[in-house]
Amino acid sequence: FFFFFKQKTAYEIAQRLVGSEMCIRDRYQRRVHGDYMDYKKKEERKKGTPDSKVTITARRNAQFYVFISKQALTNFETIELHALGTAMSTCVAAADQLVKFGYAILKKTLIAPVEVQGYNGMISKPKMVLVLSRSAGFKTMIDKSTAVKKENEAAFVALNAQKQSLNIRSKHEFN
Repeated sequence: FFFFFKQKTAYEIAQRLVGSEMCIRDRYQRRVHGDYMDYKKKEERKKGTPDSKVTITARRNAQFYVFISKQALTNFETIELHALGTAMSTCVAAADQLVKFGYAILKKTLIAPVEVQGYNGMISKPKMVLVLSRSAGFKTMIDKSTAVKKENEAAFVALNAQKQSLNIRSKHEFN
């Protein structure tokens, strides 16, 4: 008997290999570089010089970086948002929201090509750095948002307690 197998095209083979290889590479790089960055940050904390640099990636949305930037602005007068390649749109969106809602003032915008190590050697990518400073009303805005958050949490606790008491009453009524 002869068995005939469908011959796979290079595209089909490459698609599978690239998908699995990318998964393995990303997992490896996150683990190795992530541990290194955590180590580097711990060393900086030991020195007593915290970092006012926020590194933005394309993996998270702009709201996440708005939150992180607000935290950084509570500790520093100015912060730098750094983005590379496709993360530049996320960087601009986060900075736009911070400026639009009055948390920060855009001081400086820097865009330049940089050489980074790619899988097949050195490649050129655009890098963006946005320098933001705290707005005059930043402290009052943060205090207001903290007060609203506490009110919402208290209302949520009260609502859960009310639901709990209704559930207990309904159980007793059926027995």
